[in-house]
Amino acid sequence: MMKPFSPALRRTLSPTLPLMAALLLTPAFASVAADNSQAVAKAVANVQTLLKAPFHQAELEQDKSRLPVKMVQFLNITPGMTVMDLGAGGGYSTEILSAAVGDKGTVYAQNNHHLEQMASGKIIQQLYSRIEAGKLDNVKAEIWEMDAIPLHNQLDLVFWGNNIHDYYHSIGEQGTLAILKNVYAALKPGATFAVVDHIGTAGNDNAKLHRIQPELIKAVLEKAGFVDAETSDIYHNAADSHELSVFDKQIFGHTDRYFIKVKKP
Repeated sequence: MMKPFSPALRRTLSPTLPLMAALLLTPAFASVAADNSQAVAKAVANVQTLLKAPFHQAELEQDKSRLPVKMVQFLNITPGMTVMDLGAGGGYSTEILSAAVGDKGTVYAQNNHHLEQMASGKIIQQLYSRIEAGKLDNVKAEIWEMDAIPLHNQLDLVFWGNNIHDYYHSIGEQGTLAILKNVYAALKPGATFAVVDHIGTAGNDNAKLHRIQPELIKAVLEKAGFVDAETSDIYHNAADSHELSVFDKQIFGHTDRYFIKVKKP
């Protein structure tokens, strides 16, 4: 049975990342992970093939920071899944997810109308060009508002990368909660929701720095009804003081990031 969030039940893959509880994986979880290890290995192999593809070579610098193979492993992605890249932007993560789920899987690359119009449409065009160049036939690019995703119990995984801070700081906890509840409805029972974002520290102007405190993310996920929180330190960077804007050239692309996945009961 899935358990609600509590300090005693939150699990982590490493004790090194600040603000994370350090508990070992339970035998029950370990056995589940072992059961699909071959399928996850296939998804990883798909991603490794993508990393060598000619059309992906422009992304090699992002790969060093985004760690796509480790991301896929932590999320237990397997071929054939139906997943969503929430706030897909130009589609870097969309491309990774597309490779991981394979030809029999489906990726929804979701953006809203605001993103569609940002930078005179150049960001959304990056996504469309990426889909065309990579022949990502399993990707469906959709323009849906964040709290109006028209899916119900259809998704195996939703990934939200480096973006929850903008919404939390602009529309507050309640507005963010509306987004998360819509994501919750779109997920199948037992499905995974994962969030990555730049770590902020209490007392700083995290809205200006484009950061967020991990405890705020954990709290809003719990309020949305998600359970079984697990965290990974693959994006931990001790050299990040959390004092600089994520766009500062000293830290850009190498921020200390919080990576959490939860389940829909």
